[in-house]
Amino acid sequence: MSISRSQRARLGVFVITGIVLLAVFTAIPLGLKLTDRYNTYIAFFEGESLSGLEQGAVVKFNGVPIGKVEKISYSPSDLSRVHVEFKIQEDFPMKVDMVATSGSMGITGLKYVEITGGSNESELLKPGSEIPTRISTISSITGKAESIVAKIELLLNHLNQISNPDSLRSIKTILDNVADITYNVKGFVKESAPQINGIASSSQNILTKIDNIASDVKLLTGSFSSTISAKRINSTLNEIDSTVVSLKNLSIDLSLMIRQSREDFIVGMENIREATENANQLTKILAENPSLLLRGESQKRREIR
Repeated sequence: MSISRSQRARLGVFVITGIVLLAVFTAIPLGLKLTDRYNTYIAFFEGESLSGLEQGAVVKFNGVPIGKVEKISYSPSDLSRVHVEFKIQEDFPMKVDMVATSGSMGITGLKYVEITGGSNESELLKPGSEIPTRISTISSITGKAESIVAKIELLLNHLNQISNPDSLRSIKTILDNVADITYNVKGFVKESAPQINGIASSSQNILTKIDNIASDVKLLTGSFSSTISAKRINSTLNEIDSTVVSLKNLSIDLSLMIRQSREDFIVGMENIREATENANQLTKILAENPSLLLRGESQKRREIR
C-alpha cells in the first residue's frame, strides 16, 4: 500500500509538532532548574531518629516550600549527630536566629525539614553556614512515650510480684501490724489527751502570768525612770554604796563579837563542866562515907570557939 504525498505531508507535520512539543516540555523544567538558584546550608541533628527523611525531601518555612534536602550522612567526628545538607532558594532571607526541626507528613512516616524562628531585625546567615537544630515536638513526645511505656512495664512487673500469694500474705501481715499500731497509738492518745490538755492549760496560765509580770516590770521601770532624775539616782546609788560599806563593817564587828562571845561561852562551859565533875566527886564521896559531913561540922564548931 503506497502512501500519498498528502499523507506524507501530514505525517511530517505530526512528527515535527511532536518533536517541538517534546523539546518545549523538556526545555521548560531545564530552564526553570537553571534559572532557580540555591544557597547551601548544613545542620546537625542530635538526639532523634531521622528515619523517613530522604534525599530530595522538601524544606519548608512555616509550611511554605523553600528548598530541599540535598544530602544526608553521618558525622565522622561524632556518630551521635546526623549531617544534613540543604539547598535553600537564593531569594529566601535565611536569618541567624532561625532553627531547623524535623516534621512528619501524616501517617506515611515520611519526614521533611521545617525552618522556624527568625526576625526581621536579625542578620542574614551566610551560605554554607550551620543552621541550629532543635528536637521536634513529635520526637520529644515519642521519647517521652517510650519512657512512659518502660515505666508502665516496670510497674506491671511490680504488680505481678505484689499479686503473688506469698507477697499478699506478707502485705496482709504488714497491714495487720499497722492496724495494731494504729489502735495502740489511738488508745495512748485518748488516755494522754486530758493530761496533755491540762499541761497545755497550765502552760498557758504560766505564760499569761509571765506576760503580766513582764508588763508590770516594764510599767514599773518606766515609772521609775520618768519620776526619778539621773542626779537623784546617782545620789541614791552613793547612799546605797555607803550603806553597804557600813553594813559590811557592822557585819565584821558582829563577827568579831560573836567569835569573842563564843570563846567566853566555851570557857564558861568548861568551868561549869569542871564544877559539875567536882560536885559529882563530892557526891560520890559523901555517898560512900556520910560520916564525913558530921565530922566536918563538929570540927568547924570547935574551931569557931
